[in-house]
Amino acid sequence: MKKIVLFTLLTVMSSTLFGQDSKDLPYSIINFIRSGNFLGSACRSDIILPNQRQFNLSNNSTVKYKVFSEGEIAITVEKYCPGVNGGPSSSSSEQISINIKRGNEYYVFYNAGSFNVVEKSRVQKFLNRQKNVMKQEENIEFPINRNSIKDIAKKEGEGQGTCFLISSDGYLITNFHCIENAKEITIKGIDGDFTTRYGATVVASDPSNDLALLKISNKNISFTNPPFSIRSNGVAQAEKVYAIGYPNAAVMGEEIKITEGIISARSGVQGDISKFQISAAVNSGNSGGPLIDEEGNLIGIIYAKSSIAESAGYAIKASYLETFLKNVDDFNFPVLTNLIKDKSLPQKIEILKRNIYILETK
Repeated sequence: MKKIVLFTLLTVMSSTLFGQDSKDLPYSIINFIRSGNFLGSACRSDIILPNQRQFNLSNNSTVKYKVFSEGEIAITVEKYCPGVNGGPSSSSSEQISINIKRGNEYYVFYNAGSFNVVEKSRVQKFLNRQKNVMKQEENIEFPINRNSIKDIAKKEGEGQGTCFLISSDGYLITNFHCIENAKEITIKGIDGDFTTRYGATVVASDPSNDLALLKISNKNISFTNPPFSIRSNGVAQAEKVYAIGYPNAAVMGEEIKITEGIISARSGVQGDISKFQISAAVNSGNSGGPLIDEEGNLIGIIYAKSSIAESAGYAIKASYLETFLKNVDDFNFPVLTNLIKDKSLPQKIEILKRNIYILETK
């Protein structure tokens, strides 16, 4: 049985924070409260928000859920109740929709097997005495409502990612989210020099596929075409792959990092055909780095790490990069040849790292 109820809530104002990274972004709080009422206490209740990891709401507990998205948010409650006196078990689900406005606080109350949206005064006595309080928050890498967080999910101040050379004319590839709203973009690590920073400008971007083309125009630097070719089709599930980049360079150091994995799936979150899911470990700072196959071909651009699934990362397929580049005005699409195909993996990395750099923004 599914019951759908729509609510536009009265709200209780809470503080709003602005700053860097998700912990400091403006948000709302949804308080999920479950009483210790005996009726329905044997039933398991799981809360599911779009694109997010589900969680269990146990008896006599509260989950304070931090939400960065705004607008209409559907919340599904799945209940499983064991059979009584040897009878059959039962399951049911309900869905409520909350109109979220950033900076507000909301209350969803589970009591005697029923979920309701209530005002704070209705649940204050439960909040006062409950000691089992847990915290959850929306994963903004795969947000509930992507459009609603575009204005907040971009860091102000310093940021760091990875970029890589795509042509001998000084053009570089990275993620759009790495440079969005940046006032200054600098590149370091060219010729192994991490003390000198070179300015870069945005030539073109594709926000929908999270791609950006940058250019270094400093005439004192000369480049040759990168030693890989772009492999835009034929990538199979379970193929071995390598993610290369500079995760958390300020903490982990400026030596390039490589992680090994496989193509876990040929699609991303909710079947997104523009992405690969990979098992190679990636972290903040890897964004914009290359994903290569065993021969050293470029097959993707590192996009994000999942906090929903264990050991899951995502990369934009190289075919989308190829389409993007071929549609950039006044950009001469390079003819790339794989020059490292027959070399050992350590030799491949030694050559490739000359073409992969640290990107910093302000």
